[in-house]
Amino acid sequence: MPRVRQLHKIKLSVLGLTYQWEKPVSRKSVLTLEGGVAGGMSFSSGSVSGTEFHYAIVPEAGIGFRNYYNLDRRFRKGRSVKNNAANFIGTDLFVNGNSILSSGNITTHQAAGLTAAWGMQRSLSSAINFEWQAGIIGGTDFRNWVIIPNLRIAFSFIAARGNK
Repeated sequence: MPRVRQLHKIKLSVLGLTYQWEKPVSRKSVLTLEGGVAGGMSFSSGSVSGTEFHYAIVPEAGIGFRNYYNLDRRFRKGRSVKNNAANFIGTDLFVNGNSILSSGNITTHQAAGLTAAWGMQRSLSSAINFEWQAGIIGGTDFRNWVIIPNLRIAFSFIAARGNK
């Protein structure tokens, strides 16, 4: 039966660049450690305020868990499981710092949160993965709490692999 592998990845998402390490903790599950810069954006339109688009880029660090639940089924069907190519459910605990780049009068504060997500990771080549995930983020800037939807689309360059 297949096993997930240790991966060191440089991940480029729509508004972020991070280093991510996937460390196997069981045959189909990994612990993830991630750090870099992440971004967020908002868009609003109103008859009084007009149309507004805002973004912010912040330093981010996180720790998470992923279970690649369909690894065995992909393997049995002859599909690639290279670079942990499978569907996953996971969770991430993250902290963000103050914004290092933002638009308009947007100010961000240090924040912490928890993401619950479902997604998939596919190997496009021996060195590149495609990943998307969707879920919910619950977080706080230590003043207010929010629960918001989350969508992440990313490409990862596989910097190194381990046997386990």
